[in-house]
Amino acid sequence: MSYSWNSRSTATSSGSSSVGGPGFLAGNNSFDAMSSLSSDFSFFVNKKNSRFHSIKPAVKLLPLVDRRLAFESTAVSLDSDSLFFNSTATDNSSSASSNEDAFQFSGSFQPVQQLPITHSAHSDGAPQTEITLQEVIANRQLIEFALDRYGVKFLETNYPQDPNNVSHKLIFEKFTESSVVFAMLCHNANGNFIAQKLVEFATIAEQIKLLELMVEGGLFDMCRDKFACRVVQLAVQKFDRSVVTQLISVLGTFDFVTICTDQSSIHVVQRIVKNLPVETWSFFISFLCSGDNLMAVCQDKYGCRLVQQAIDRLAENPKLPCFATRIKLLHSLMTCVACNCYRLSSNEFANYVVQYVIKSSGVMEMYRDTIIEKCLLRNLLSMSQDKYASHVIEGAFMFAPPMLLKEMMNEIFNGYVKDSDSNRDALDILLFHQYGNYVVQQMISICTSALMGKEERRLSLSELEMYGAWYEKINIRVQQQSSRLERFSSGKKIIESLKKSSSFGLPLQKPVFPNFLDLTAQFDAMFPSFLNHDFLLKNM
Repeated sequence: MSYSWNSRSTATSSGSSSVGGPGFLAGNNSFDAMSSLSSDFSFFVNKKNSRFHSIKPAVKLLPLVDRRLAFESTAVSLDSDSLFFNSTATDNSSSASSNEDAFQFSGSFQPVQQLPITHSAHSDGAPQTEITLQEVIANRQLIEFALDRYGVKFLETNYPQDPNNVSHKLIFEKFTESSVVFAMLCHNANGNFIAQKLVEFATIAEQIKLLELMVEGGLFDMCRDKFACRVVQLAVQKFDRSVVTQLISVLGTFDFVTICTDQSSIHVVQRIVKNLPVETWSFFISFLCSGDNLMAVCQDKYGCRLVQQAIDRLAENPKLPCFATRIKLLHSLMTCVACNCYRLSSNEFANYVVQYVIKSSGVMEMYRDTIIEKCLLRNLLSMSQDKYASHVIEGAFMFAPPMLLKEMMNEIFNGYVKDSDSNRDALDILLFHQYGNYVVQQMISICTSALMGKEERRLSLSELEMYGAWYEKINIRVQQQSSRLERFSSGKKIIESLKKSSSFGLPLQKPVFPNFLDLTAQFDAMFPSFLNHDFLLKNM
């Protein structure tokens, strides 16, 4: 099989590190051996991976198409004795002979083998240079190609997937010859792509070899690197279950708070939670439930999302056989959440975890009810005045079952003693509080939705009467405080929401729900009863 790499001849200038242009493919430190040299060729150091002290040499097909023809016409031949340099080249015109140019170089010299060149024509007439994968391997250019932006694309495209292929074995052996080489590839912006190819098409034996290199090269640092973490994520997804289990056991020995709160390593743990069976990462739940680890992870903007994902995975599909194991882990985690509910709710990011529990359905409903009953009730006023906990209280009002909703409403209306100095109750305090007013708005929204028939379940007559009473209490209090409320934007929103609901025909006075006798009397007034007919009365 022939693997060819076509590059436009005009793609690279003499100072570029990208691949392109006609000429010879040089090894480390190549240059444009043309009839006149005046450029200073510098090589690029890979600053992102300076800790490996690796120099990214220029991978280039010697450019300057316009000089190539002149070069060929002078019949200057370069053989295996040609010298390539690390410094600059100068044209020693004084020593030039009459038939050919002579060059004098300064710097350190290295011999390099010359690659054969195959010329072809592009559709626009520009000459091309074709290079095969076998030639790159034979001339020991794999590392240089892997670290180059275009070279690594060439390797990705032509990497043999068959593990019995000779080129596959040679490439794998070269890139895994040491943990330093493999780690350098993984941490490199370009090299990580070919490292992912090694992981994706590795046999079981090769997977074990790659795992050993990851551990030797620093698996903890790989997880925290924005390029190397991609290799670890793919390993979690592609490796055999036995190899992945070993990988996870190594991860479990690290500082897991750091792993769960780093913007790169968090993706590795998320991939584990999403793709692997719960029993392989059950240690993660045990870690969260011990000490203050849950708070340490949830208060991070990345960690809180990981905990939500873990909860979602533990609670999914109770019909599967593994649910018995998952429900035990979920119960342990929810117990820890309930014990730390107030601290979690008052945190900028951790409050999303409590909200997630409250807004979940299915199996999570029993934990929702427990948190509302044991943690939120009797704390509604204080938590409603907190910047972040107020969001939790809003969610509790919205998703609470009828019995708990009744207790929450009664607590706001009648659950607190009025302040002795200002004579203000809980509803007055929340109406004028910068965060509490959102809780009141949520209460109004719940009442109006029920009275307008927007509830999913069918409400009984007594329930409608209860919602109407709540609505009226809020409405009367707003009317009493309307002059003060209009001074604030939040107060204006509350007034507008009540006016809007009144336009839909909602009662602004005490709602009247006629009983059965009243309805019967109205019916008789409209349609006289057959029993009241004069004819029947005379003959009775």
